[in-house]
Amino acid sequence: MAAIAGLPPFGLFMSEFLVVSSTFARSPVLAILCVFGLLVAFSALMLRLGRVAFGQVRGPIGPVNASYVPMFAHLALVLVAGIWLPAPVVAWFQHVAKLLG
Repeated sequence: MAAIAGLPPFGLFMSEFLVVSSTFARSPVLAILCVFGLLVAFSALMLRLGRVAFGQVRGPIGPVNASYVPMFAHLALVLVAGIWLPAPVVAWFQHVAKLLG
């Protein structure tokens, strides 16, 4: 929830900080509105988190019949990608790295 809200150790914080600081340099009134909007969004996220984590349980309670196949398939895919990638994918990653500098 903190990463979605853009709090400091996470990546979204830097973009929010740059937007707010550059807006303060150009138009302080608009920057105050921007910060107010960010605070309202953060408050709504925290309110929702409180209800999810500490609210009353709704719906049936009991064991769920679920399959582990998707989880293990994804785990196997990530493991294979970590050990070996096809040549076209490696070439594509290298091309993207060149474009990024």
